[in-house]
Amino acid sequence: MVYCIIPFQALVHHWPLALIIALILYLWLCHSLRYRRRNTISASVSSSVQQISLPTAFAIHNTLVTLEFPSTFPAATMFALFKTYGIPSISSLLVQTNQLAGPPLTSSKRYADTGALLLEAVLNEPGSKRAMEAIARINYLHDRWRDKGRGKGKGMISDEDMLYTISLFALEPMRWVKKYEWRELSNIEVCAVGTLWKYLGHMLKVPFHPLPGYEEGWKNGGALAWMEELDAWSRAYQEKEMVPTESNHTLADSTFNILLHKFPKSLHAFGSKIFATVMEPKLREAMMYIKLLKTLLTLAANELTHSSIPHPPPLYPITLAFLISLRKVILRYASLPRYTPKTRMPIRSPTHPNRMNLDRGRMHPWYILPTFRNRWGPGALFTRLKGDGGLIPGNERKYMPEGFLTKELGPIGLMDRGKEEMEEEMKRLEVEGGGGCPFVRM
Repeated sequence: MVYCIIPFQALVHHWPLALIIALILYLWLCHSLRYRRRNTISASVSSSVQQISLPTAFAIHNTLVTLEFPSTFPAATMFALFKTYGIPSISSLLVQTNQLAGPPLTSSKRYADTGALLLEAVLNEPGSKRAMEAIARINYLHDRWRDKGRGKGKGMISDEDMLYTISLFALEPMRWVKKYEWRELSNIEVCAVGTLWKYLGHMLKVPFHPLPGYEEGWKNGGALAWMEELDAWSRAYQEKEMVPTESNHTLADSTFNILLHKFPKSLHAFGSKIFATVMEPKLREAMMYIKLLKTLLTLAANELTHSSIPHPPPLYPITLAFLISLRKVILRYASLPRYTPKTRMPIRSPTHPNRMNLDRGRMHPWYILPTFRNRWGPGALFTRLKGDGGLIPGNERKYMPEGFLTKELGPIGLMDRGKEEMEEEMKRLEVEGGGGCPFVRM
């Protein structure tokens, strides 16, 4: 056997050749490692893909969130929450409570509290105290408004709205990965996502009886069949119920106000159009952006604000599609897989061990630990330059830099309420929250 060895000095004198060789080796390494994690997940599931145990599903889902798609999964989850605002029965109740559509301080706290509850419920191991406490708190906050299956009463949460909401949490990450990422989810990964959200839906008292396979318990298809039925039902419900109303638009304005607060006002219109480009046409219509366009055409350019978002110009979706395609190619063929988890899990406060801190905030620094990085990092310096010194973590105690207690999350008027109800709810969750496949037990 003959080996071809290129002397180091030769490579130095022929650096273009060395660069080409290094590039080829790097691309080969990317090709060899890029799908290894997906293949490892597939090999680790020895049982039928239709029935995955809850701990296995959680582990796979956690890998998707922290390693495979650490930007897309969280973004899709928050977009799913925003998408529910396109249903008038949901948006009208939220406007009625004046939590998301109220003063900026109130709406930003509601946004932070919702994010904290979702992170605690989804990213902590099923059956753990932190996950159970978050689910119990969500149930307490929702039970006050549940319609108890009597149909869509005024100012109540219907069973259908609950099912639609959980469907978006289960389905939107899969849809976003397919649309924006370098690969789609495998059947086993879809099964894992479905298994976890079926369990969470049951714990959150979401009724699944509108789905065709409810009576038989999806015995013939498991999580994959459940996800397919959920997708079909969700699209049909959205087509019927997602219609334009003022309450939809009010919540959209409030959400954009939170998302774009930290950006210069000169970029608000641009940011709003980018976000509107991501929204599907029916959602834009339900948020009344198409209707707004006709009115905005009569306004002077300097009167447009971030809360007045027209239909995005044709150049925006074309440019966005190109950038997405470019990102897919780079990630798939020229990027090594991530080996350091990127987690958004709330962390235990070093000064108040019973409380938890968030690692980032929107608009106001709710529950953000006042570390050196959070107070003097690039983002904090930009905030100081804008003259928003009060939004630096630790500068104002009202944003609770000491962290949150899960049992206190929610409207300010309910911070000291619901503890007894939560204790009773956690007893139910402990009984019903075993670790097997939810398509066998539930």
